[in-house]
Amino acid sequence: MRIRVICLFIVLMLGVFGCSPSGQSRQQALPQSEAPKAKVNNISNKSSILLGWNAFGTTDIYIEQNNASPEMNVVSPRWFSLDEERIVSGEADQRYIEWAHGAGRKVWAFFGNQFNAELTDKMIGKRDNHKKIVEMLKEKLVPAKIDGVDVDFENINPKNKDDFVHFVKELKSTLGPHGIVISVDVTRENPDPFWSGSYDRKALGETADYIVMMGYDEDLGGGEKVGSVASLSWVEEGIQLLMKDVPSEKIILAIPFYTREWVTNLQTNQSIRFDRNMIETEQILMDKKLDKKYDSKTKQNYVEFVENGEKHQIWVEDETSLKNRLDLVKKYNLRGSAVWYVGQEIPGIWTIFR
Repeated sequence: MRIRVICLFIVLMLGVFGCSPSGQSRQQALPQSEAPKAKVNNISNKSSILLGWNAFGTTDIYIEQNNASPEMNVVSPRWFSLDEERIVSGEADQRYIEWAHGAGRKVWAFFGNQFNAELTDKMIGKRDNHKKIVEMLKEKLVPAKIDGVDVDFENINPKNKDDFVHFVKELKSTLGPHGIVISVDVTRENPDPFWSGSYDRKALGETADYIVMMGYDEDLGGGEKVGSVASLSWVEEGIQLLMKDVPSEKIILAIPFYTREWVTNLQTNQSIRFDRNMIETEQILMDKKLDKKYDSKTKQNYVEFVENGEKHQIWVEDETSLKNRLDLVKKYNLRGSAVWYVGQEIPGIWTIFR
């Protein structure tokens, strides 16, 4: 019996420790109204990860949004960012952490660079700064009992390619001994040197615990062409390319809870785009009484209509597109999936993740 208990303890210890924030750290206990609706299972070394980012809200909003999905076992609140004056800005909210842990979820705090190439160069271009940044993060993460940090550095100057790898290594060596998981977000490979070419995916994959491939923004990566935000073949090719550098068991596929409405002036043939989350898209379909048609090329549903001399086109993100993306996670034995971001989804979409 004692041997079994020791073995069980070891197995549990080997498990995985695991976007506007409230900006406050509060220690009081959770009110009864904030108790989790459904407790989810902790992730283990072999279980699939389902990560949900929280962004542009408050702790109360995040808790309400996250309670809609008992399938989600990792949550990533958008709390921290590089800051030229403060080095690292943002604070953890203890109330959020207590709620997440009470619900059986791991907290991987979001840490970004504000999409600012100049700021990133100033902060990580000098390697003497790396330890300062990491030590400040350590002071914020460890006492709060945060399980991981999700590094979302985008729009990096290619000259900082090696600097970024060095920074992630510093992050891992400092936080790893505290059981803090390191995940790094990378774009799906595309021709842009700042948004794609600045990642050494192989080196990052060797250092970080997980690499999250952002499987969206196809329409922007090729010169803002009118089209799907993430056609299935484009996503699949991105996975195949990434697997040349990173083992599949370290890859998490990020899935969009949004799309774009493209509006083209039929006289000038000029197009503009509008970001639409799943809820907004569903409302457009209802208001315009539109019937979705399956687009075999993108492997998702599509609608279009003409109004006031303008052609509107939407490649819809819904149960069909999400199921097809999750099939890729299974096909390539990826570690799991992530969604950008929780709160944009239509009711009932979480059942697809079961």
